[in-house]
Amino acid sequence: MKLPAQFHTATAAMPVRSGINRERAAAAFTMVEIALCLAIIGFALVAIIGVLPVGMSAQKDNREETVVNLDANYLMDALINGARGQDELTNAAITITNTFVHYDFQTNLLETTQNIFTTTNFALYVPLGGKPKFVKFSYLSSASNIVGILSTPKYLPSPRGGFYSNYTVADFRAMSSSLVEQGTNQTGKEFSFHYRVVPEFSPYAGFDQSWTNNSPEVMAQAVNLQTNLSQLRLRFNWPVLPSGGTGNNRLVFRTMVSGSIQGVNVPSVAGGGLYFVQPHTFTSAP
Repeated sequence: MKLPAQFHTATAAMPVRSGINRERAAAAFTMVEIALCLAIIGFALVAIIGVLPVGMSAQKDNREETVVNLDANYLMDALINGARGQDELTNAAITITNTFVHYDFQTNLLETTQNIFTTTNFALYVPLGGKPKFVKFSYLSSASNIVGILSTPKYLPSPRGGFYSNYTVADFRAMSSSLVEQGTNQTGKEFSFHYRVVPEFSPYAGFDQSWTNNSPEVMAQAVNLQTNLSQLRLRFNWPVLPSGGTGNNRLVFRTMVSGSIQGVNVPSVAGGGLYFVQPHTFTSAP
């Protein structure tokens, strides 16, 4: 069938398909534009990657400080109550060192010894600078031993005259960390968060005697209260480095402790004994 002439004219006026392809090809991105886009994206990625370690470090510091706060409350509660059955301490304690410095009443240095306790053995009465002789005995496998060592008073009378000044340092594995770090796996223990705590039981320094109005009865009562009042300070440093030192993070906790501090199995020389706070037992001042 032959078409009318107007149809042939309309068909001839339609644009050619090859012309449409040329127009679409001219609208694509050039290599220069693509390179600029990649440069912008790369600059943004570099900035993000540079900030990421700072954010991770801040998160790590906040986590460690939270763990230390939780563990500090746990340790302080155990020490001020003379706790004997805090089994979590046996999984957390790594090593405890007591350094006893013997002074005469004129504060002249006479002798320095150390007690070193670990999870597998202990060395008792090590002269400062001397080589320790360890005994295969798991001294820190008992929670009462750990609390008893940490509760050693700052100052102790010496039967040989003078007094001992005690300095206790303990390394702990975090008790409030993740369950992976608290397991028995040796790899988890080595990579867990460790901190160092220095406990100090110091006697109450004194009081303003003017409020007693020079009354012997009030003065005697105040002295009795002073005798049964101590200050407990826990200083935390973390993390514990492989070299044996500690990082720059530090927190200090203080509280007042009422009651007497009684020794158990205390030998005639420095160290070796355990000390426990008796919150319901009070002694009379001499």
